[in-house]
Amino acid sequence: MSIHRYAAKTDSVQTELIRDLRAAGIGVWVIGRPVDLLLRFWCARHHDHCWQPLEIKTPYGKKDPKARVDPRQEKQQEFLIETMTPIATDFDSAWTELNKRHKLGRVEIRGELLDHVEPRLFRQPV
Repeated sequence: MSIHRYAAKTDSVQTELIRDLRAAGIGVWVIGRPVDLLLRFWCARHHDHCWQPLEIKTPYGKKDPKARVDPRQEKQQEFLIETMTPIATDFDSAWTELNKRHKLGRVEIRGELLDHVEPRLFRQPV
């Protein structure tokens, strides 16, 4: 018998965020622990493929949505701070956080062009 009595509850925004990240050309793996996702993408800053863990949190608040942190996740919070892992509540926040550390370039998701850094493709140049 497993020590986990119940299935881990995923954040409500996770499915949509994973779909949008993959549509942007980012490799996404759901790892669950210590964070939700592991991402792999071409980084123009490092001129190589980079790996980045990403934590997903369900936003709360109507005017200024913020990530909701459960007090039971103290060890995870320590890990996030120690490793400087970004927390995302939607694709825009994930994109912004990734571009703080890496240069991803531009992407079009569901008809909206995001051009936060510079006009480069995600994939490694040939």
